[in-house]
Amino acid sequence: MSALVANLASSRFFAHAVAAEVEYNTLLPVDADPDQPLPLILHLHGAMSSAASLERSRPAYEAAWAAGQLPAALVVTASTPTEGGFYIDYPGGPSWETLVAEELPRHLGERHRLAQQSAVLGFSMGGYGALKMALRHPRAFQAVAALCPTIFPAERPDEVPERNRPSVLGKLNEAMRSAGYTAASVHGIVRGNAAALRAAGPRIYFDCGDADEFNLHDGASHLHRLMLDLSIPHQFRSIAGAGHADQHAAARQADAIRFIGAALGG
Repeated sequence: MSALVANLASSRFFAHAVAAEVEYNTLLPVDADPDQPLPLILHLHGAMSSAASLERSRPAYEAAWAAGQLPAALVVTASTPTEGGFYIDYPGGPSWETLVAEELPRHLGERHRLAQQSAVLGFSMGGYGALKMALRHPRAFQAVAALCPTIFPAERPDEVPERNRPSVLGKLNEAMRSAGYTAASVHGIVRGNAAALRAAGPRIYFDCGDADEFNLHDGASHLHRLMLDLSIPHQFRSIAGAGHADQHAAARQADAIRFIGAALGG
Protein backbone atom coordinates (compact mmCIF):
# COMPACT_ATOMS: atom_id res chain seq x y z
CA MET A 1 0.00 0.00 0.00
CA SER A 2 1.24 3.48 -0.86
CA ALA A 3 -1.84 5.51 0.00
CA LEU A 4 -1.82 7.69 3.07
CA VAL A 5 -5.52 8.43 2.80
CA ALA A 6 -8.60 6.28 3.26
CA ASN A 7 -12.24 7.08 2.67
CA LEU A 8 -14.46 7.21 5.75
CA ALA A 9 -18.17 6.70 5.06
CA SER A 10 -21.23 6.58 7.29
CA SER A 11 -24.36 4.50 6.70
CA ARG A 12 -27.27 2.84 8.45
CA PHE A 13 -29.23 -0.37 8.07
CA PHE A 14 -32.11 -2.11 9.79
CA ALA A 15 -30.68 -4.89 11.93
CA HIS A 16 -33.07 -7.75 12.68
CA ALA A 17 -30.88 -8.92 15.58
CA VAL A 18 -31.75 -5.78 17.53
CA ALA A 19 -34.97 -4.76 15.72
CA ALA A 20 -33.62 -1.27 15.10
CA GLU A 21 -31.66 0.86 12.68
CA VAL A 22 -27.94 0.75 13.38
CA GLU A 23 -25.40 3.33 12.30
CA TYR A 24 -21.98 2.18 11.12
CA ASN A 25 -18.85 3.76 9.68
CA THR A 26 -16.50 2.17 7.16
CA LEU A 27 -12.88 2.92 6.33
CA LEU A 28 -11.41 1.90 2.98
CA PRO A 29 -8.03 2.73 1.37
CA VAL A 30 -8.53 5.01 -1.61
CA ASP A 31 -6.30 2.89 -3.83
CA ALA A 32 -7.88 -0.46 -2.97
CA ASP A 33 -8.35 -2.54 -6.13
CA PRO A 34 -12.12 -2.60 -6.80
CA ASP A 35 -11.77 -6.04 -8.40
CA GLN A 36 -9.96 -7.55 -5.43
CA PRO A 37 -12.06 -9.03 -2.61
CA LEU A 38 -11.18 -7.38 0.68
CA PRO A 39 -10.75 -8.86 4.15
CA LEU A 40 -13.16 -7.48 6.73
CA ILE A 41 -11.96 -5.99 10.01
CA LEU A 42 -14.59 -5.41 12.68
CA HIS A 43 -13.43 -2.52 14.86
CA LEU A 44 -15.39 -2.52 18.14
CA HIS A 45 -15.65 0.69 20.14
CA GLY A 46 -15.51 0.96 23.92
CA ALA A 47 -18.16 2.01 26.44
CA MET A 48 -19.96 5.32 26.02
CA SER A 49 -18.78 5.54 22.41
CA SER A 50 -20.10 4.96 18.90
CA ALA A 51 -19.17 4.41 15.27
CA ALA A 52 -17.61 7.89 15.36
CA SER A 53 -14.64 6.33 17.17
CA LEU A 54 -13.41 4.97 13.84
CA GLU A 55 -12.50 8.53 12.85
CA ARG A 56 -10.12 8.69 15.82
CA SER A 57 -8.51 5.40 14.80
CA ARG A 58 -8.24 6.38 11.15
CA PRO A 59 -4.63 7.68 11.36
CA ALA A 60 -3.44 4.38 12.87
CA TYR A 61 -4.98 2.36 10.04
CA GLU A 62 -3.64 4.76 7.41
CA ALA A 63 -0.16 4.53 8.90
CA ALA A 64 -0.32 0.73 8.81
CA TRP A 65 -1.47 0.75 5.18
CA ALA A 66 1.26 3.23 4.22
CA ALA A 67 3.92 1.07 5.90
CA GLY A 68 2.69 -2.13 4.26
CA GLN A 69 1.79 -3.59 7.65
CA LEU A 70 -1.87 -4.16 6.81
CA PRO A 71 -3.37 -5.43 3.55
CA ALA A 72 -6.13 -3.45 1.91
CA ALA A 73 -9.24 -4.20 3.96
CA LEU A 74 -12.69 -2.90 4.78
CA VAL A 75 -12.76 -1.67 8.38
CA VAL A 76 -16.16 -1.18 10.02
CA THR A 77 -17.44 0.10 13.36
CA ALA A 78 -21.10 -0.16 14.36
CA SER A 79 -22.71 2.04 17.01
CA THR A 80 -23.85 -0.13 19.90
CA PRO A 81 -25.10 0.89 23.36
CA THR A 82 -23.30 0.41 26.63
CA GLU A 83 -26.07 -0.34 29.14
CA GLY A 84 -28.50 -2.73 27.47
CA GLY A 85 -25.81 -3.52 24.90
CA PHE A 86 -22.33 -4.55 26.02
CA TYR A 87 -22.07 -6.71 22.86
CA ILE A 88 -24.31 -9.24 24.61
CA ASP A 89 -27.14 -11.40 23.21
CA TYR A 90 -30.03 -11.12 25.69
CA PRO A 91 -32.72 -13.80 26.08
CA GLY A 92 -35.54 -12.71 23.78
CA GLY A 93 -33.33 -9.96 22.32
CA PRO A 94 -31.76 -7.65 21.49
CA SER A 95 -28.76 -9.63 20.25
CA TRP A 96 -25.85 -7.20 19.98
CA GLU A 97 -23.12 -9.81 19.61
CA THR A 98 -25.00 -11.50 16.77
CA LEU A 99 -25.56 -8.12 15.13
CA VAL A 100 -21.85 -7.29 14.95
CA ALA A 101 -20.42 -10.78 14.44
CA GLU A 102 -22.94 -12.09 11.90
CA GLU A 103 -25.61 -9.72 10.59
CA LEU A 104 -23.35 -6.73 9.90
CA PRO A 105 -20.82 -8.82 7.90
CA ARG A 106 -23.69 -10.29 5.84
CA HIS A 107 -25.01 -6.78 5.18
CA LEU A 108 -21.56 -5.54 4.13
CA GLY A 109 -21.09 -8.58 1.91
CA GLU A 110 -24.09 -7.44 -0.13
CA ARG A 111 -22.43 -4.06 -0.75
CA HIS A 112 -18.73 -4.89 -1.04
CA ARG A 113 -16.60 -7.64 -2.49
CA LEU A 114 -15.38 -9.34 0.66
CA ALA A 115 -12.75 -12.05 0.97
CA GLN A 116 -13.10 -15.06 3.25
CA GLN A 117 -10.63 -13.55 5.69
CA SER A 118 -11.85 -11.48 8.61
CA ALA A 119 -10.57 -10.21 11.93
CA VAL A 120 -11.88 -8.31 14.92
CA LEU A 121 -10.22 -5.64 17.05
CA GLY A 122 -11.65 -3.92 20.10
CA PHE A 123 -10.83 -1.59 22.99
CA SER A 124 -12.14 -2.01 26.55
CA MET A 125 -15.83 -3.00 26.21
CA GLY A 126 -15.03 -3.58 22.54
CA GLY A 127 -12.15 -5.84 23.57
CA TYR A 128 -14.59 -7.96 25.57
CA GLY A 129 -16.90 -8.16 22.56
CA ALA A 130 -14.04 -8.90 20.17
CA LEU A 131 -12.76 -11.80 22.25
CA LYS A 132 -16.24 -13.29 22.61
CA MET A 133 -16.91 -13.16 18.88
CA ALA A 134 -13.59 -14.55 17.74
CA LEU A 135 -13.36 -17.27 20.40
CA ARG A 136 -16.95 -18.34 19.82
CA HIS A 137 -16.43 -18.47 16.03
CA PRO A 138 -12.78 -19.50 15.59
CA ARG A 139 -13.22 -20.49 11.94
CA ALA A 140 -14.94 -17.23 11.01
CA PHE A 141 -12.19 -14.95 12.32
CA GLN A 142 -8.53 -15.43 11.48
CA ALA A 143 -7.41 -13.05 14.22
CA VAL A 144 -8.52 -11.05 17.23
CA ALA A 145 -6.78 -8.21 19.04
CA ALA A 146 -8.23 -6.91 22.30
CA LEU A 147 -6.83 -3.88 24.11
CA CYS A 148 -7.50 -3.76 27.89
CA PRO A 149 -10.63 -5.92 27.48
CA THR A 150 -13.34 -5.65 30.13
CA ILE A 151 -13.19 -9.17 31.46
CA PHE A 152 -13.31 -10.33 35.06
CA PRO A 153 -10.90 -12.47 37.09
CA ALA A 154 -13.64 -14.94 38.03
CA GLU A 155 -15.94 -17.32 36.19
CA ARG A 156 -19.07 -16.87 38.31
CA PRO A 157 -20.81 -13.51 38.79
CA ASP A 158 -20.85 -13.74 42.58
CA GLU A 159 -17.10 -14.47 42.66
CA VAL A 160 -16.07 -11.23 40.94
CA PRO A 161 -14.26 -9.10 43.56
CA GLU A 162 -15.70 -5.69 44.36
CA ARG A 163 -12.52 -4.00 43.10
CA ASN A 164 -13.33 -5.37 39.65
CA ARG A 165 -16.93 -4.10 39.62
CA PRO A 166 -16.69 -0.29 39.79
CA SER A 167 -19.42 1.75 38.13
CA VAL A 168 -20.33 0.44 34.66
CA LEU A 169 -18.38 -2.78 35.20
CA GLY A 170 -20.88 -3.77 37.88
CA LYS A 171 -23.62 -3.23 35.32
CA LEU A 172 -21.74 -5.40 32.84
CA ASN A 173 -21.46 -8.16 35.43
CA GLU A 174 -25.23 -8.03 36.00
CA ALA A 175 -25.93 -7.97 32.26
CA MET A 176 -23.79 -11.08 31.81
CA ARG A 177 -25.71 -12.76 34.62
CA SER A 178 -29.04 -11.95 32.95
CA ALA A 179 -27.82 -13.39 29.64
CA GLY A 180 -26.42 -16.59 31.15
CA TYR A 181 -23.03 -15.93 32.65
CA THR A 182 -21.10 -18.77 31.05
CA ALA A 183 -22.38 -17.97 27.55
CA ALA A 184 -21.57 -14.27 28.00
CA SER A 185 -18.18 -14.87 29.62
CA VAL A 186 -14.93 -14.94 27.66
CA HIS A 187 -13.66 -17.56 30.09
CA GLY A 188 -16.78 -19.68 29.62
CA ILE A 189 -16.43 -19.53 25.85
CA VAL A 190 -12.76 -20.51 26.06
CA ARG A 191 -13.52 -23.51 28.27
CA GLY A 192 -16.42 -24.68 26.12
CA ASN A 193 -14.63 -24.12 22.82
CA ALA A 194 -11.06 -25.09 23.71
CA ALA A 195 -10.83 -28.03 21.28
CA ALA A 196 -12.21 -25.97 18.39
CA LEU A 197 -9.81 -23.13 19.18
CA ARG A 198 -6.82 -25.47 19.16
CA ALA A 199 -8.00 -27.00 15.88
CA ALA A 200 -8.80 -23.75 14.06
CA GLY A 201 -5.84 -21.83 15.45
CA PRO A 202 -7.01 -18.22 15.15
CA ARG A 203 -4.35 -15.65 16.05
CA ILE A 204 -5.19 -14.27 19.51
CA TYR A 205 -3.67 -11.13 21.04
CA PHE A 206 -4.68 -9.15 24.11
CA ASP A 207 -2.95 -6.67 26.35
CA CYS A 208 -3.53 -4.67 29.50
CA GLY A 209 -1.61 -2.09 31.48
CA ASP A 210 -0.67 -3.16 34.98
CA ALA A 211 -1.78 0.28 36.19
CA ASP A 212 -5.24 0.05 34.58
CA GLU A 213 -7.59 2.28 36.58
CA PHE A 214 -10.41 -0.26 36.38
CA ASN A 215 -8.20 -3.16 37.52
CA LEU A 216 -8.75 -4.91 34.19
CA HIS A 217 -5.26 -6.36 34.40
CA ASP A 218 -6.70 -8.89 36.86
CA GLY A 219 -9.11 -10.29 34.29
CA ALA A 220 -6.58 -10.28 31.46
CA SER A 221 -4.06 -12.17 33.59
CA HIS A 222 -6.77 -14.67 34.56
CA LEU A 223 -7.56 -15.27 30.88
CA HIS A 224 -3.86 -15.67 30.08
CA ARG A 225 -3.46 -18.35 32.75
CA LEU A 226 -6.60 -20.15 31.59
CA MET A 227 -5.39 -20.25 27.98
CA LEU A 228 -2.02 -21.57 29.11
CA ASP A 229 -3.76 -24.31 31.12
CA LEU A 230 -5.86 -25.24 28.07
CA SER A 231 -2.89 -25.10 25.65
CA ILE A 232 -4.53 -22.43 23.48
CA PRO A 233 -1.86 -20.44 21.58
CA HIS A 234 -2.10 -16.70 22.20
CA GLN A 235 -0.10 -13.57 22.92
CA PHE A 236 -0.64 -11.58 26.11
CA ARG A 237 1.19 -8.33 26.82
CA SER A 238 1.27 -6.93 30.33
CA ILE A 239 2.39 -3.33 29.91
CA ALA A 240 4.29 -1.92 32.89
CA GLY A 241 2.99 1.43 34.09
CA ALA A 242 0.23 1.71 31.49
CA GLY A 243 -3.27 2.81 32.41
CA HIS A 244 -6.54 2.27 30.60
CA ALA A 245 -6.25 4.99 27.95
CA ASP A 246 -3.16 7.11 28.42
CA GLN A 247 0.02 8.06 26.59
CA HIS A 248 0.62 4.38 25.77
CA ALA A 249 -2.70 4.02 23.93
CA ALA A 250 -1.58 5.06 20.44
CA ALA A 251 1.39 2.68 20.40
CA ARG A 252 -0.76 -0.15 21.73
CA GLN A 253 -3.34 0.38 19.00
CA ALA A 254 -0.61 0.43 16.36
CA ASP A 255 0.74 -2.86 17.71
CA ALA A 256 -2.73 -4.42 17.59
CA ILE A 257 -3.27 -3.32 13.99
CA ARG A 258 0.11 -4.73 12.99
CA PHE A 259 -0.82 -8.00 14.65
CA ILE A 260 -4.06 -8.12 12.63
CA GLY A 261 -2.15 -7.21 9.49
CA ALA A 262 0.33 -10.06 9.95
CA ALA A 263 -2.52 -12.52 10.46
CA LEU A 264 -4.25 -11.30 7.30
CA GLY A 265 -1.06 -11.40 5.27
CA GLY A 266 0.04 -7.79 5.47
